[in-house]
Amino acid sequence: MDAFEHIASRYFEAQGYWTRVGVKIALTKEEKRDLGNPSMPRPEVDIIGFKPHLNELLIIECKSYLDSDGVRIENFDGTDSLHKERFKMFNRDSLRKLVTAKLIEQLRQEGLLLAGDPKVNYGVVAGNIKAGHESKLIAKFQEMGWLLVTPSALASGLRKFASRGYENDIVTMVIKILERNVGQ
Repeated sequence: MDAFEHIASRYFEAQGYWTRVGVKIALTKEEKRDLGNPSMPRPEVDIIGFKPHLNELLIIECKSYLDSDGVRIENFDGTDSLHKERFKMFNRDSLRKLVTAKLIEQLRQEGLLLAGDPKVNYGVVAGNIKAGHESKLIAKFQEMGWLLVTPSALASGLRKFASRGYENDIVTMVIKILERNVGQ
């Protein structure tokens, strides 16, 4: 489990979702062939979140990019063919549809989904966004009906998570220590 994915999963738990991190999606050889990549490894969803009472399923990609320029609008608007593959689920409709269908099938087989089709939302958690790109990314994600968790929204959500009672969880402990020592 990637540390950033673990942190981001706590953000969604604070919003009332149960979460799983690093969910592998089983595709058949035929399905891989239909996608044009017969030798592709199993796709992996960074985080899935589910709110049973709303029958809402989140499919989340996480990118910390803490020591880089950050997530850029070019990753999503089709102007950067080199880096768009980092966000395959958002740039390849056929992959997104197949992974979604297979994930729902897997969750049903595990008895984790209610009857009926869940409302599916896609999102990205960004630990860093390139300077000047946040408003463009927000607009693009709103246009597509996707969820974008910006660095400031992530920090706020993690504070909410850590405001709960004591938990023997590294994310909770680190946030509580940082929050109690702001300005020292």
